[in-house]
Amino acid sequence: MTINNEQETELERKLRAEIDAEDAEADAAHSLETSAPQPDGSPVESEEEASPVETLDPLEALEAEAGELKDQLLRGRAEFDNYRKRSAREVERIRKTASESLIHDLLPVIDNLELALDHTQNASGPLADGVKMVLEQLLEVLARNGLEPIEALGQPFDPNVHEAVSQVESEEVPKDKVAKEFQRGYKLGGQILRPSKVVVSLGDDEEQASD
Repeated sequence: MTINNEQETELERKLRAEIDAEDAEADAAHSLETSAPQPDGSPVESEEEASPVETLDPLEALEAEAGELKDQLLRGRAEFDNYRKRSAREVERIRKTASESLIHDLLPVIDNLELALDHTQNASGPLADGVKMVLEQLLEVLARNGLEPIEALGQPFDPNVHEAVSQVESEEVPKDKVAKEFQRGYKLGGQILRPSKVVVSLGDDEEQASD
């Protein structure tokens, strides 16, 4: 049996129609499956609806980045400020320690100059005047750096600023007051640099008897 061209064409049309019908049925079945309600009655979401793609507004992204940079800048500024304060405190501590050590080493020089004046026979001579001038200049320089002498002679004995080396009976100086100063004491910045070495009065016989 011979099949002509018209029969072949008709056969191809039938085959295409059957294929199209099968595809349509498959699409309809898929549509029913995706649109069928869930057990709780809610419809099934499509894949696109179930996982929407989040998009970030460019302006919001820039604002977020600017906020983060601002936070980093503030933290960096705070850290630098703390570092600057720590450095300033450390420099001040070193300066104060060095100044205190230097002034403390100069105290014996002051003591020797004062002893030299005390033992100078001619207090109005050029040597005495020179020593006195040097001593005054040295004390002025040290005073500008915070050094101040501790009052002792005739003052009530204070163990915080005075160091008693001995006691003595005295009719002129009341009991428990400084009768004599062996070595002058000094303060530096309100702190005791060296206490005064003093002799404390025991008072006269009447004051001792009253005890």
